[in-house]
Amino acid sequence: MLRLVLSISNLVFSLILGALLMAVVAIYSPETLSMMLGWARSFKGLITSTGLAAKYNIWLELLLEERQLLLMFFTVIARIILAVVLYPIVLLREKT
Repeated sequence: MLRLVLSISNLVFSLILGALLMAVVAIYSPETLSMMLGWARSFKGLITSTGLAAKYNIWLELLLEERQLLLMFFTVIARIILAVVLYPIVLLREKT
């Protein structure tokens, strides 16, 4: 049960940390965030131009937005940071 709570809290914390990282980039370097939104726009174009049938591709176009892609990117970065920071703690916990 503890393992489940820790994994869910890690996921929620990484989502919050990812949103905070995106906000920090927006506040301190708006041109960088604008450039990243352009990359996300290009990536969305790449995903939606894969030649999928129209009945599937329309859902990608409707549901996938640049902001979502950018938040996913920052969430992955936050998960990597959490993994690096928490790995020594996990090692110490397993030794006891």
